[in-house]
Amino acid sequence: MTQMVTDDVFGPIFDGSVLTRAVINTLKMWFQTYIREIEYQRGWTVGEIPPPKTYAERWRFDSYPDDKMPAVIVVSPGMTEHPHYDGDGTVNGWWALGVGVIAAASTEDNSERLAKTYGAAARLILSQKGWLDETWEFNGTEILDETYGEVPDIEQARTMRSAQVIARTQVMNMWNRSTGPLQPTAVPGEQWPEVDSVTIDAINRIEEE
Repeated sequence: MTQMVTDDVFGPIFDGSVLTRAVINTLKMWFQTYIREIEYQRGWTVGEIPPPKTYAERWRFDSYPDDKMPAVIVVSPGMTEHPHYDGDGTVNGWWALGVGVIAAASTEDNSERLAKTYGAAARLILSQKGWLDETWEFNGTEILDETYGEVPDIEQARTMRSAQVIARTQVMNMWNRSTGPLQPTAVPGEQWPEVDSVTIDAINRIEEE
């Protein structure tokens, strides 16, 4: 997990991959714990269901890493509504989020049970741990929908099922309208000078004129 770095001149710059990576980090951390709890509540053998093997970012739920199942696909197609502008220039907004989990087994019943278990775990993690990690200021995640479906297997050697959890996450301080460089030659990571330095420079320019 990498802490995002911002500067005074440009301010924060958010994009959808920050969200999807934060979701992947959070799911990786908690999936096994939640799967174990579901097994316990259902009366199944605890530890029987494996945690996902693969995590990936995608544009949409139309591709998946076929060689490593179970697989988690995280998608963020963008904002769900117009962003909110605060008086200090801060911009906040809700971002659409989708988590798809694909499970494969030798029988339909087993695939169905696995997919729905993974879906329930993903839903609960996003709802209860919706502030995600510390890479950005996330302000909670709301669950909007959950669906299940069949995934075609080219080799037809197994039955694959998927669970898709649709949600939205509130992202704070995505960018700031009141900041930005004065010249296109601004250096990345540049900080505004201290107030005293600005005052002294201004006085010097006035005296030179």
